[in-house]
Amino acid sequence: MKKTVIIGLSFILLSCKGNKERFKKETLGIVHFEVPADWEKTSAKGVDSEVTAFVTSACDTVYFEYGSYNNSFDESKIIISDSVIYNALKENSLEKNIAFSDNKELDNSQGIFLDNYYYYETISNHKTKVMLPKKNEKGQMGLYFENIDKKQNNFSIYTLHPLKGIDSLHFYRLKRSIQIK
Repeated sequence: MKKTVIIGLSFILLSCKGNKERFKKETLGIVHFEVPADWEKTSAKGVDSEVTAFVTSACDTVYFEYGSYNNSFDESKIIISDSVIYNALKENSLEKNIAFSDNKELDNSQGIFLDNYYYYETISNHKTKVMLPKKNEKGQMGLYFENIDKKQNNFSIYTLHPLKGIDSLHFYRLKRSIQIK
């Protein structure tokens, strides 16, 4: 609850007209958005998508992908309720997405072992899958838009780990600035 109040107050402070932070407008495909002026644009290579990356003030990277195939945040965990099978898999497998549970159906349906929270929101008149980390040190942040143009291109923004401090607040401002035209 305390975290929610702090984030809410931070949104208000970021949206105040007296805010002196500078932002720059960017475009990728048909998507327009704003990023902080101190985020540095870097080159990134995509196979079937146009990719842009920005290095944040804390040296984290935020990836932007526009194209047919890109990150849709399909996180999954293998949940095992038999301890013998679980221990054998953990000892003999490189798979890190294995978890043990006494109630695997309930834990799976509630996403207990996932690293992120997921929900849908409408942004610029498009259904958007939002991904937020459950913990400060583990998980990712991201937005995924499916079929945003006539060619059925997708658009995603994501990090490889949670942003911290002011950069996490800038990510929320970035989310509010997205316009798909």
